Amino acid sequence: MAESWTAGAQRRAWLSAALLSAALLIAPFLVWLLLPRPAPVMPPRREPAPALIAPAQPERAAPREVEVEPPPPPPPPPPRETTAASAGPVRGVVVDPEGRPAAGATIRCSDEPGLSANADAEGRFELPPEADGCTATAAHPPFGDAQPTRVAAGGENVLHLIGAGSITGEVVDPSGRPVEAYLLAIESFLPVGSGAHAGVNGRARKVSDPSGAFQLDDLAPGRYVLTVSAAGRPPARSAPIDVEAGRAARPVRIVLPQGATLRGRVVDAESRAPVVEAQVELDSATSSGANAISLALTDANGDYELQGVPASGPFSVRVRHEQYMTKIVPGLDARGTGSMRADVEIRLLGDGGSREELSGIGAMLSLSPSGVTIAGVIEGGPAALAGLAQGDVIVRIDGEPAADLALADCIQRLRGPAGTRVTVGVDRGGRVLDVTMRRDVVVH
Repeated sequence: MAESWTAGAQRRAWLSAALLSAALLIAPFLVWLLLPRPAPVMPPRREPAPALIAPAQPERAAPREVEVEPPPPPPPPPPRETTAASAGPVRGVVVDPEGRPAAGATIRCSDEPGLSANADAEGRFELPPEADGCTATAAHPPFGDAQPTRVAAGGENVLHLIGAGSITGEVVDPSGRPVEAYLLAIESFLPVGSGAHAGVNGRARKVSDPSGAFQLDDLAPGRYVLTVSAAGRPPARSAPIDVEAGRAARPVRIVLPQGATLRGRVVDAESRAPVVEAQVELDSATSSGANAISLALTDANGDYELQGVPASGPFSVRVRHEQYMTKIVPGLDARGTGSMRADVEIRLLGDGGSREELSGIGAMLSLSPSGVTIAGVIEGGPAALAGLAQGDVIVRIDGEPAADLALADCIQRLRGPAGTRVTVGVDRGGRVLDVTMRRDVVVH
């Protein structure tokens, strides 16, 4: 009995010890699972020295082992809007202000300068398919240019020319009496629009009217300067005249002054012998398209007398003979005295091909919407050597604004005796340059 109890007590003691040992082993594991875990502590990072810090680089995707292609070319500019019928040509018609067909009108795309056409006898035109969607205009003197119009293939394209204008006026002498017979010309014309209006400048006509009145009709809109000349009276010009479509400009009055007399002798530059039957006349820059002054011929002594030259202000004469180079004599000025003298030496024609000689800067001038513009320079002349170039706009000559001078006056001021100086200010792309040149003899 005592042994049996003792054995049971031992078994219970062993079981209790086993349970206690198991509890001691499991308890820490349960605590580790149930308690919150602190964030891991990272070791402090050592910042590099400022001089060694590399600039931050954007993150890049891991490279792949593939063939690298060059970047595609930039996309072309968006095409002009076209119509569904753009595969065909652009057809239309040009009409005058009365709605009649304008045969022979010139049609151009302002945004595609290479696309142009001429209207047929019925005013119809055809532009290539590339003109679809372009802005077109039409020119047909004496009318004004058609308003820019967007044209389309397959559309009803009608270009309407605007009406012509007119100029009326009278020509009188310094006392106000009418000059009954004279020659009238358009010295210069700047059109409104893009039309060339070729043949307008220099178009002269004889006028005979007891009251000295004249009327010019069928004029394209734009700015005009007229020139008038009569027997014994040098050319005189009007103030600028603005002509509007379908309207008559305000009446113009042009005063013709009394002329002076130019005398002199023409001789051979080498032998000094007189040149017989040489022609002496006002040059084109002086006459400006209206030259009613009869030319003079030299006599057996080489003497000449030219009546009706300008009595004041610079002018030029042209001396011609079939065996000699033509010579332009610039810088002449009677200074209101009524007469002056100019002896001229001319050179025999050589084998070099040059046929004309003058003294000046060697530049050709033209009138443009920007002003008096250099249209070209003669190779080796003062203008070319000074760096002047085609497209330069003359803004002043010897300090005087060129905008206040007519084209012919600018030409006369740039001419002059060889060796004299002239300062010219030109506008080149918005930058004004002043250039001083020494005039020289130029042959071409």
